[in-house]
Amino acid sequence: MGKIYTIGKLSKSTGVTVRTLDYYDEIGLIKPSSKTSGGHRLYSEDDVMRLERVLALKYMGFSLEQIKDILINTTSNWQESIQQQLELVKREQERLKMLEQALLGVSYSIEFEGEINWPIIFSIIQLYQQDPEDALQQYKEYLSEDEMKKIMDMNAGNMSEEDIKEWLKVVGDIRNNLHLDPYSEKAEQLVISWADQADKMFGQDEELLGNMWEALQDLKEGIAFYPMDKDVIDFIKRVAIAKGEE
Repeated sequence: MGKIYTIGKLSKSTGVTVRTLDYYDEIGLIKPSSKTSGGHRLYSEDDVMRLERVLALKYMGFSLEQIKDILINTTSNWQESIQQQLELVKREQERLKMLEQALLGVSYSIEFEGEINWPIIFSIIQLYQQDPEDALQQYKEYLSEDEMKKIMDMNAGNMSEEDIKEWLKVVGDIRNNLHLDPYSEKAEQLVISWADQADKMFGQDEELLGNMWEALQDLKEGIAFYPMDKDVIDFIKRVAIAKGEE
């Protein structure tokens, strides 16, 4: 005869509370194999193994109703159910990753703007709620599908925190110095820093950088190229003309 557990001993050995075991008994998930003459529940080793399966499936994210169904059905249905749960987990991971990027974007925007700018925050949240490529569709005359994907991949988390902060810094430095003479050494250095950071971000992909610059000069409403705006772009153009590069 195998080992027999009272509800108290089962609770102590598994870490499952007596209240939870009571509930599992009530819904027919884990029922004791026998009872004492006094009505106390007794659990067999098979009951303990069933409880361990329940705990494992619960850890995997299955609901109690799903667990009941899985325990009743065959091994093949187990595999199917686990595959379905894996898909749910992957989708949730993607959702949480996008949420993380949206929150980081909002945090960076507050740091960059020096205040809570609700229109920008709302636009950032919208950006991460849509299909990534949709944000750049209005620039499809300048950018190929592959180039759009590469740009959005950068926005979606392929840049390190250090790279993002450096990018915000070089754009912020230009925004804070829009009054500079485009022929001045400082103006030229600001644009060089901006170009160096752009090269670093996109791996010195000259074709992509050229096409993106064309798109930036036709900057439309939206957040896809934030924090670049028309004032910053005009400054870069003026400095480029002053250097005879435009």
